[in-house]
Amino acid sequence: MGLTIHYNLKTSAKTTAGAKAIVEKMRQLALDLPFEHVDNRVRYYGPKQCQQPLESVRSKPKLFSALLDAGTSISIPWMKGTTLRIQPTEIFLFDAIPGPGSEWLTLGLARYADEIEVDYDPMEDDRFRKSVKDGGMVRKQFDGRRWEKWLVKNGHPWKRPSEFAEKRKIKTRKPGWRFGTFCKTQYASEPAAGGIPNFIRCHLCAIHLLDRIAKLPTVKVDYNDEGKYGPSNYTDDPWAKNRVYTWHPGKYNVKALIEEVGEWNEMIAAAFGGWQDLANAAGVDIQAPITKFGNFEQLEFRGQNQEQLAPFLTAMKQLAEQSVKVEQ
Repeated sequence: MGLTIHYNLKTSAKTTAGAKAIVEKMRQLALDLPFEHVDNRVRYYGPKQCQQPLESVRSKPKLFSALLDAGTSISIPWMKGTTLRIQPTEIFLFDAIPGPGSEWLTLGLARYADEIEVDYDPMEDDRFRKSVKDGGMVRKQFDGRRWEKWLVKNGHPWKRPSEFAEKRKIKTRKPGWRFGTFCKTQYASEPAAGGIPNFIRCHLCAIHLLDRIAKLPTVKVDYNDEGKYGPSNYTDDPWAKNRVYTWHPGKYNVKALIEEVGEWNEMIAAAFGGWQDLANAAGVDIQAPITKFGNFEQLEFRGQNQEQLAPFLTAMKQLAEQSVKVEQ
């Protein structure tokens, strides 16, 4: 949780050499800005490295991080609303560290297979599942009647769904070279990291680098700046019953950005305070980066007065009181 910049990069460059050249230009642009650190070279990972199971490379931090950042989701045709995480076949990337407290800004381009092979199980096929209410939730459940109707309609003798399990190839629909991930700058505003001046440097470095990359030939950049300094997607009426989110041009206003991160700090402090009360009632101690702020209690107090947090804080208080009563 925290103020974050989400971004996606694409290029119409067709070749591996073309993709590498563009990422090299991105790195040069980063060197022109006051980042605390920029990698001294662009890293490359080929198919043998990229196609390893993610857990098997956890001991290799650089590769593990690259595969996490370059991973993307594709839809499964027979399971509406369900996605599958896939890894790239090649990556060119580098890291730029805006400053203390901020996450690294990882930038690059990756290529993905045109199609991948996945396991198909009729038990997970929407055609054979129905919605079932379970308390206050709705879940999907395999429907034997639908299965039997399908067997009859297609001239099959009765068979178990498992007899139709198979490997299927599905299109990834991720053409060309692309990359998408995020960078959280919120905690660069921690007093020990340098406070608001440090946050401003970190956040502006990230935004202005993305804007400069967008001017490179063949490159398209889309990003959502939760700080509203750059382009962002948010609702103009957070209290509407049916919220409508729309894109807004960047304000590029430092004063407004300072106010925005201040509100985020207060909101996070108040929300964490509610979680902390609930956890303490259950005998569990939890910590978060926001507690490192020297003025955490003041932030929490001011955040409690934010109207949009009232329902959440009330619910946390009630749950904490219920936990105490159960213990007694």
